[in-house]
Amino acid sequence: MKYTVGDRIKYFRLCRGMSQEKLALKAGLNPAFLGHLERNMKSPTLTTLAKIVKALEISYGEFFDEEVDVNDTESRVFYMDIIQRSMENMSEDKLKIMADIVLKMVEFAE
Repeated sequence: MKYTVGDRIKYFRLCRGMSQEKLALKAGLNPAFLGHLERNMKSPTLTTLAKIVKALEISYGEFFDEEVDVNDTESRVFYMDIIQRSMENMSEDKLKIMADIVLKMVEFAE
């Protein structure tokens, strides 16, 4: 199945646990423009796409991989991966705080 460039940008951004603002800042783009790209209202130039791919820390091969199902954002694994990536570089003190928050949220949800 073919996916648009906007679909792919959004998918990989979500996989990295990044907001549109964070990706736009990292890529040196206007956040509103990035939103237009994700919604396929605009098309990126090759230069813009290069900035986005670099900011996502992926290769062009990964970005355009036909095996990637950009609609697979509803699975448990997808969300667990986002949580893990978001916390990878946290200090032990911050991880403890996040663990406490998650435990309280789980307790609240039950």
